[in-house]
Amino acid sequence: MPISCTRSGKWRRCVRAAALIAAGLLGHAISLAAETVDQVIAEVKARDAELSAAHGRGDMATYLQGLSKHYVYIDVGGRRVTAEKLSTRRSNDQLRQVASETLEEESLRVSESVVLLSGLERASFTYFGGLPRQGSTRWTALWAREDDGQWRLVAETATPVTGDGGLPFTAARQPESAVRSRQGAWLLDLPQPMRLELNAERGRLIGTLPGQSIKLTFVPASPTHYYALERPFELRFSSDRQKLTLVTWGIETAARRVAPAR
Repeated sequence: MPISCTRSGKWRRCVRAAALIAAGLLGHAISLAAETVDQVIAEVKARDAELSAAHGRGDMATYLQGLSKHYVYIDVGGRRVTAEKLSTRRSNDQLRQVASETLEEESLRVSESVVLLSGLERASFTYFGGLPRQGSTRWTALWAREDDGQWRLVAETATPVTGDGGLPFTAARQPESAVRSRQGAWLLDLPQPMRLELNAERGRLIGTLPGQSIKLTFVPASPTHYYALERPFELRFSSDRQKLTLVTWGIETAARRVAPAR
């Protein structure tokens, strides 16, 4: 019903009523806008969760389908990784997510077709068929609705809350015979047992995992302690040379010798 403010004595009440109605309409408009934004963010978050799950279980075909052709990832080491490079990397390292916990989460609708997600996550992974890793990462994910109306992931960053850093060890050359005495095959005590092959070369131990592309160069820091040059991995041997502890990203895995040194 229209409001009439022409009658005597009604002016103030009319103005007040008009103001209340205007405020109500504005509030309704803001509410609708917020609801629209919330719906869009919810849609993007659901899509992000789907893609993260695919990545975590190693389903790279599904993951790549959700990426923009402009996609770029800045990894925990600061390296620029394209979709093609990421696919190759995952084919080699066989990353699988075991568990994750979201500690922080934020979302922002930058424009009609751009949404920024960010958060802090603590997660456990396995690499190369079973080697354990865990840590906390602060991440961002930029999503865009492209010309075909589909939301796709355009860019990601990952920053470790605690970096791996360099291992604080100094090489201590050992006799060739001592290094050779530690080569051979070792069975890692993992949920799915894994074989570690160690071969002596020029005073170092070269570590490989059968069926995997990883190759590690272990340098002696002492007669019973070796550290890897490529990754924060360590080998700690027992005094009888029949057992060792493999340390990967700070996590210890026991192993026993299953084939003698050659």
